[in-house]
Amino acid sequence: MEKTIQQKIDKVLDQITDVQTGMTVAQLGLVKKIRLVAESQKLIVFLNRLGHTKACCATLNMAVLAKIETSIKEGLESEFPCFSVSFTDG
Repeated sequence: MEKTIQQKIDKVLDQITDVQTGMTVAQLGLVKKIRLVAESQKLIVFLNRLGHTKACCATLNMAVLAKIETSIKEGLESEFPCFSVSFTDG
């Protein structure tokens, strides 16, 4: 991946924090990788949801993860306005 693209992605992941821990998405390791598909103008975000979710409070964590996903999507769409963003479990 091109250095400027990686810097934009890193910027987005460093700006989003988890309300439960105060850590950034980058620090949590929630995003396993992001694949840029230039031909179809897509960013595919591979998430590591299982590493973040605790069994004791799964419902709350699902709500928090949904908010984090929304923040990631909005951040990436802001940095890459011509690309669509989708998520998958990695």
